[in-house]
Amino acid sequence: MKIEILNDVLFICQRLKEIDEDYRVFFNCKTQKFEVHNIGQIGDSYCLTVPFQYLDARTIELVNKTKIENREKLIAEIDRENEKLEERNNKRILDEAKDRLLDEIKYSKI
Repeated sequence: MKIEILNDVLFICQRLKEIDEDYRVFFNCKTQKFEVHNIGQIGDSYCLTVPFQYLDARTIELVNKTKIENREKLIAEIDRENEKLEERNNKRILDEAKDRLLDEIKYSKI
């Protein structure tokens, strides 16, 4: 069950409507999380689940960041982060392989 949040102490719902009048905030009773929906979307209205316990300015920042107009920038950011993760993973694999090789060399001389 989802309950629409019409008012909140920090006026997040109203501030979201300033970005797009079709934005709505719901509280998902099952997951105990806030969700942002856009009732103007074709198909499902779901946009995102708020990863914070409370509605605050971070919610506004997140919605602005994930707007369709920012998709290219967001995809580029995701790609950069994935490249960093891949580099770290490759370095870890090479370091582990190097350590194992050195161990083999060390023990084969004994």
